[in-house]
Amino acid sequence: MNLDLLKTEWQARDQRLEQAVRMNTQMLRLSLLEQHRRDIAKWSWTDKYEIIAGTPVLIYLIWFLSHHISNWQFALPAFALLAWTVAMPICNHRLRHALQDMDFSQPVTVVQKQLAEHKTRRLNLLKWAFLLGQIVWFIPFILVLFKGVFGVDLYLKTANFIGPSLLGGVLFIPLAIGISKLLSGRLQHSVRFQAFTDILAGNDIIRTRQFLARIAQFEEMPDEFSTHASNQSN
Repeated sequence: MNLDLLKTEWQARDQRLEQAVRMNTQMLRLSLLEQHRRDIAKWSWTDKYEIIAGTPVLIYLIWFLSHHISNWQFALPAFALLAWTVAMPICNHRLRHALQDMDFSQPVTVVQKQLAEHKTRRLNLLKWAFLLGQIVWFIPFILVLFKGVFGVDLYLKTANFIGPSLLGGVLFIPLAIGISKLLSGRLQHSVRFQAFTDILAGNDIIRTRQFLARIAQFEEMPDEFSTHASNQSN
């Protein structure tokens, strides 16, 4: 009789524990869904901005190339700007729609893993868009702008400026990453600048990858437990 009571008590406790686990899982799923909605909302303005800002630039670059395609000194920077103007919206669009198409009915660990992977790709895109963008949108843009709008050949006007400026833009990339690593964690009074330096330094990406590694370890735990249980039964 005592054994029956004990068995009933343990079954009731198992049911309560299972209900608590289901409730916690549901709450975590709702939290992830809310995070997903916030991320989508942050990106909702990008399509409009890219259309408003990118369309005039795209039209100008096509017009410029139609007039200066035979002059490689101006065609090359114009092609670089055109490639950037087309590629960046495509990359942003693909990332945003991949985030929108996520299936939240999957197991929570799978959802967390996919969100972390999306975050890693987004941070990498933002990091290299800034570091490479300052090369593309400084000297090449000025060359194309002055030649197309004012008819000024900056190669002739600033012969000793363009080369060193491009070299400075290339050297800026490791310098910016190095300074960001030094400043990362030391700018607590400026949250936005701290977040920016973390992105350039790669700290956010490292933390996201560590989180993915912990999820991978967690996913391997059931296999370990099942193997341990089978060994015990044998």
